[in-house]
Amino acid sequence: MGNININLKINTYNLIANMELIIPDYYGENIYTLSCFIAEYLGVQRQCLNKMNLNLNNRLVLALFDGLGWNVFNQTGINLRAKKITTVFPSTTSTVLTTLFTALTPGEHGVLGYNTFVKRLGGVVNTLRYTYPTISERDSITNYVPFSSSFPNVKSYLKEVQGMKIISIVPKGIENTEFSNATHGASGESKTYVNFWDAFYQLSQVLQQDAYHFIYFYVPDVDTLSHRYGPYAEPTIKSARDILASILEISEKYKKYSFIVTADHGHVPVSETILFNNDQELINMLDVPPYGDSRAIFLRTRYDVSTYLSRKYESLKIFGKTDFEKLLGKVNDIFALPDYIAVPTDYRAFIFNFKEKDEYDKLKGHHGGLLQEEFEIPLVILNG
Repeated sequence: MGNININLKINTYNLIANMELIIPDYYGENIYTLSCFIAEYLGVQRQCLNKMNLNLNNRLVLALFDGLGWNVFNQTGINLRAKKITTVFPSTTSTVLTTLFTALTPGEHGVLGYNTFVKRLGGVVNTLRYTYPTISERDSITNYVPFSSSFPNVKSYLKEVQGMKIISIVPKGIENTEFSNATHGASGESKTYVNFWDAFYQLSQVLQQDAYHFIYFYVPDVDTLSHRYGPYAEPTIKSARDILASILEISEKYKKYSFIVTADHGHVPVSETILFNNDQELINMLDVPPYGDSRAIFLRTRYDVSTYLSRKYESLKIFGKTDFEKLLGKVNDIFALPDYIAVPTDYRAFIFNFKEKDEYDKLKGHHGGLLQEEFEIPLVILNG
């Protein structure tokens, strides 16, 4: 019966041409103002627009569950007191994690999406993997241009923490990458795990040591399953339920630590995938291929493409440069930004495949945009 209700929900939304977009609030309860609080909690000052105020113990676990939007959180049935907050734009992991560990708005740090244009490199790069989108090898650019040169404004506050022991617990394979070292890996100490059970075992082992003031704990399972099956599919909801039950159980054993439980973004179920590779008229008007994310499309062009896009893709909301501060917060370099940003107001994904053989267009869940399901996230405080 639950699956029938979910399918009805998706089909109903597909009939609606335009759903309401959420404009980021960098002064309100947002992942950015949370990051500003954490920086101050760790003794680092940032010139933030605003910050949250939370009551915590003197030791902290920051548990970030990738893809656990408010919509999925509500489906789990786990009894946790949660506050609904919003993420930043684009609502994608690389942008959110950079904000979370720099206490900077996306417009300040410049990591704008899964794929973004980097002036220093003269093209589009994959920000998480620090490589060109056509190359599978991770950190392939490192030996030629370090991450710090491509993204000079990414300065993690963890590097400035004094007199506190900090550790990150992340999946095996993403430790000591260029992106990790620039954000949560700036503390210098990390542990890795191989699966869900190992993740919580490693967390418990670290907590037992009673030696760390700040523990970053990252689990990507909900995001992985949402992409593969959709946010309302049984594997996705069960994964979220198990993760929340596990973090609740472990928090009850270690009362000395406060736990901040949150997410980077949610997901929407995909109703249709549009391949920009097939729109030669649009490609001819662009200086570089479309980049960003499937639901936050960045366009660099000398032409006014807003009319063309609005006519051909009626559900796309087109933002120009005068809109960018409200989307991205404070902006350091306006010339590093695209000319237009297109955001879907429905459930369609808009993709440019950089690789000829790619599975990106077959995913059933996507994020990056401004709809409630991808932009609203939970904030849970345990032992506060």
